[in-house]
Amino acid sequence: MTGEEFAELLNRNAQEIQDFIDNTFPYLAGDIAVNHFLENFDQEGFVDNGLQPWGDVERRDKDSSWYGFAPQNKDRFSSTRAEDPILKDTNELRDATDYEPRGNGEVAIINDKEYAQVHNEGGEAYIFGKTPFKMKKRQFIGHSAELDEKELEMLTDELDQIIGEK
Repeated sequence: MTGEEFAELLNRNAQEIQDFIDNTFPYLAGDIAVNHFLENFDQEGFVDNGLQPWGDVERRDKDSSWYGFAPQNKDRFSSTRAEDPILKDTNELRDATDYEPRGNGEVAIINDKEYAQVHNEGGEAYIFGKTPFKMKKRQFIGHSAELDEKELEMLTDELDQIIGEK
């Protein structure tokens, strides 16, 4: 197919392509992105050009005063808590990850938990809202080469269906 033939094919399908970009793409891309970011919780790290593991937590370190710390328990200790996955105690942070279509074929990934940003970027946080400490970055949302590949594959497949043989 020549460049001119391809341009003609696109022109013949321009309205359907525009409709896809405006009305379907944001939802498909949002679903792909949210699922990709939820997988980061399962893998305990951020996937971008491979897995970037999160730093471990002190509740898993037997030499730490935080070893086995379980705030919901009366005596504040749980032997199983020392082995629990990172950022999956209640799954509230994970489950708050969502998307919002923004128009013009755009979608925003959101997480409305007030502590999402400090977990995602690292920085100053507070133990029980009082004692400051440096939170390790445990990114779960952000640019990812693997996510770009998944979304490009979806976009290519969808456009192939639109401009394919008719």
